[in-house]
Amino acid sequence: MFDKTFISVCFSRNKLLLLELNSRKKKIKKFASLDLPSGLIKNYQIQDKSFLIEALKTFWKKYKLKEKVVGIIVPEFSTYTKLLSIPKLEFSELGEAIAWQMQEFLPKDLGEMVFDWKIVGKKDDNYEILTFAIDKKVLSGYVEVLEKSGLFPMAVETPSLSLVRISGANESGQRLIIYKDESETLLIIADGGKIIGTSVQYTKDLDEIIDISQKFVFHYRDVEIKKIFVGGAGMTRELLGALENSFKIKVQWITPEIEGSGEKELQEYLIPICMQLGGLEEPSDPDSLNLLPLNLVEKYKTARLKLQIWSLTLTVTLFIWMSFLSTLGGYLYLSQQIKTVKQENLEKLDITKKRESLVSEIKRINTLAESVVKIKDVSLIPQTLLNDIWAAKPEGITLEKYKLDLDKGLIELKGRSQDRSTLIGFKNNLEAAPTFDLVDVPISSFEEEKDIEFKLTANISSITVKLGKEGKN
Repeated sequence: MFDKTFISVCFSRNKLLLLELNSRKKKIKKFASLDLPSGLIKNYQIQDKSFLIEALKTFWKKYKLKEKVVGIIVPEFSTYTKLLSIPKLEFSELGEAIAWQMQEFLPKDLGEMVFDWKIVGKKDDNYEILTFAIDKKVLSGYVEVLEKSGLFPMAVETPSLSLVRISGANESGQRLIIYKDESETLLIIADGGKIIGTSVQYTKDLDEIIDISQKFVFHYRDVEIKKIFVGGAGMTRELLGALENSFKIKVQWITPEIEGSGEKELQEYLIPICMQLGGLEEPSDPDSLNLLPLNLVEKYKTARLKLQIWSLTLTVTLFIWMSFLSTLGGYLYLSQQIKTVKQENLEKLDITKKRESLVSEIKRINTLAESVVKIKDVSLIPQTLLNDIWAAKPEGITLEKYKLDLDKGLIELKGRSQDRSTLIGFKNNLEAAPTFDLVDVPISSFEEEKDIEFKLTANISSITVKLGKEGKN
């Protein structure tokens, strides 16, 4: 899983929504919306990317947004959803079987599409597979806009996936979900976490929405609807009542328990809230759906890591220079004070006490200056350490987090390894590098044979050697 905090960016035909929850997912931190010009998103694609790029940059500046990691919600009409039944094959063969079946209902060759899938059920000898797909050119338009705005996209999903997640994905029973905003109505039939069918309609007429909903349910007549959930800024009490009369089923509002907004805003930002509650998952995770290709996820994670390294390097450099300038200023000030004292009338002053005071101050300044020199001597540019780690990292190792302690000369790494031998190879590579020594991997990290979550620590040779010498002195 990625970091807990991120910003949901939700695209529809005529509106762009941004929303961020706090780290506990209980309160809205920031939210904003932008009405999009008519025709900006046409034939599934963004027609004027420069407009959206400038709009996103303005949003981040205007609302003082610090978070750069984002999750994208693309319009439902730009994607393809299908529930497949696949024989219980080995996982190594399952992906190929899914690709063959998907090719039968997708309008383009599979090579021109991006897709993801997950197992949502098991029946006798079959898996139930929920699949999502989107045209590569369509997806690249949304991703490019966010990338050129200085952001790091980490996941792509659809409104239907977000709404199904929050309206009983972990409960049994088939249900109808109706989401209505100002311009369109999204109909979903779901069973637990399975999306059986979706439909997008562009009508505001109440009777027509009821008629379309009935026909939609009739089309899936093998499904017995037991619950109806509704939501969205365009949903009204009148429409809710009409649905209850038509289907003879009690209709429930989708109402997340989120603080920081009124009921109106809660319904307007319902879909980005739903994505926040689900979090961001890796595309390679078999229990998640993420339409962003894995190579792009790795690209943006690396770019974000480089930005963090640059920020840390700048902070360390500023700290050293501020300490040095502070010491220099103190030294010059005391030098001037000593000169002034010497010029005063020595007969009217207690020369002995003044001398002791000045000597004490000079010793204090010398001690401070020596501390600054020690800090400067043992400080390293983090980029140098990370470059050596990256050079020692074999294929099959994924680094997720690092912690650097320059005072102790210690670095801690956390990540995942595809198997034990790869992890041992990584440890040996680090020990062979002149930058590190005493590389330690807990025995608990070798309990699993594959997909190992590990943590290791290593001493930074140049710092520990200097610290050792100072200890002896």
